[in-house]
Amino acid sequence: MVQRLLTKYGLIVHVACICLYPVGVLSQSRVSGLVPLFWFVFVVAEWMLLLPSVKRGETLADARRRVLHAMAWDPFSYIGIALVVLVAVQCLNSGLELVYLPDADVWQLSDPPVAWAPFAVERCAAVTQLALFTACVTVGITLRVAVGKAAKRALLQLLARASGAVAVVGVALALQGREPYATLAAGGGLTFAGTFFGFWLLLGIGLFIEARARDPRTPRLLFLLAGGGNLLGMLFFASPLMVVVFSACAVMLLLYGAIYLAPLVSKSVQLKLFVGTLFCVGCVAVSLVYLFPQNPVSAKLGSVWPVDAYWDALSARNSVRAEAAVTVWQQHPWTGVGADGFYHYVALAVKQEQWGLVEQDRALALSDGTQFLCEYGVFGAGLLLAAVIALLIPLCYRARLLWQHKGHDATSDRTFLFRLSPVVTTGVLAVVLCCLESFMASPFRMPALLLSWTCVLAAMPAFLPERGA
Repeated sequence: MVQRLLTKYGLIVHVACICLYPVGVLSQSRVSGLVPLFWFVFVVAEWMLLLPSVKRGETLADARRRVLHAMAWDPFSYIGIALVVLVAVQCLNSGLELVYLPDADVWQLSDPPVAWAPFAVERCAAVTQLALFTACVTVGITLRVAVGKAAKRALLQLLARASGAVAVVGVALALQGREPYATLAAGGGLTFAGTFFGFWLLLGIGLFIEARARDPRTPRLLFLLAGGGNLLGMLFFASPLMVVVFSACAVMLLLYGAIYLAPLVSKSVQLKLFVGTLFCVGCVAVSLVYLFPQNPVSAKLGSVWPVDAYWDALSARNSVRAEAAVTVWQQHPWTGVGADGFYHYVALAVKQEQWGLVEQDRALALSDGTQFLCEYGVFGAGLLLAAVIALLIPLCYRARLLWQHKGHDATSDRTFLFRLSPVVTTGVLAVVLCCLESFMASPFRMPALLLSWTCVLAAMPAFLPERGA
């Protein structure tokens, strides 16, 4: 009995620790404080090899052999290891200094210890980024080869509840005027915590719909924290544009959920869900409009008016940073300038009159693709893209099987969208929204969001059929 519990849930508890630990640095724009992730990674790797999930009819020894065989044939393992090695070399070849050249009357960064090898400017930033990438690779491998569907479902529900609880605490502190939460709620910092809560809001809706379809005794805590808690966090901490986008998507998903559950639950349950959802949304709206008329959400949304001026300022800021990132990348096109290298090189790449557009949050290029290319070069950006493709392959393959072959359950006669698991539908929407935002912002620079994004992308294939009917 003890061994069964350990093999079923022990590994996901440690994976959850990896995903939840960076939540403590939500308010920091630069990556820092992630070194303890190395310890979590070691524990997860050890647990994965010793106590992986055991399938029906397997012994523990069979499960270990299956995991090792799957790792050996998983392209994501090799791509992830190559990416970690690249960042590790940058870390070892770091320690540049800013020097002044009197003859040319310019400032520039010194050469790395090994001129031809990948490098980073600051060793501390390189170590923390190495910890983050190592954690992402470990989470991806673990969920792909060593964890069953039930454990993945429990993991996602745990993370959705935990993010909602963090959101409630953050909103309470912001309403009390505590820093930095009050400033972040008013839109005074680019931390993308709101995107993190919006991501888990959409996932929370999908997890609740899926759980309700399986069992009418779904815990109310999943609805209150994963839905209500993350909704508050998204409203208070997301950018004005993403508040509108996530709110619109949440409304569409509520409609989708009502249609999905209609043939699966009784009329009384449908009425309870409708009333409960309407009550929660109404409480939030009334509180923001009447009880707290001067709340940070209203102030933040009011700051974007007029829209034309807001959009012009946003475009000017983003274009200057993107041009600076491309300029820096052209100096070291193959391996980039290392973790957080943009923070150090941007001052040398922009004109003096443009400095005001990059001075605040200068570690962010506000375009994740451009920044990854700048800091990790063609090799690093190529490995990141290959890792994403490796994560997408099983998802696309299983979705194709579902498209071609109808099952024999209660949803077999429905359209493809409603035959998909709600976890997959909402997960794909959340993943895509983060990618779209990354073209005009830097959400993936937040460690908690990058880990959550990797976790969801690696877990979603389990909610699709493994083989055709």
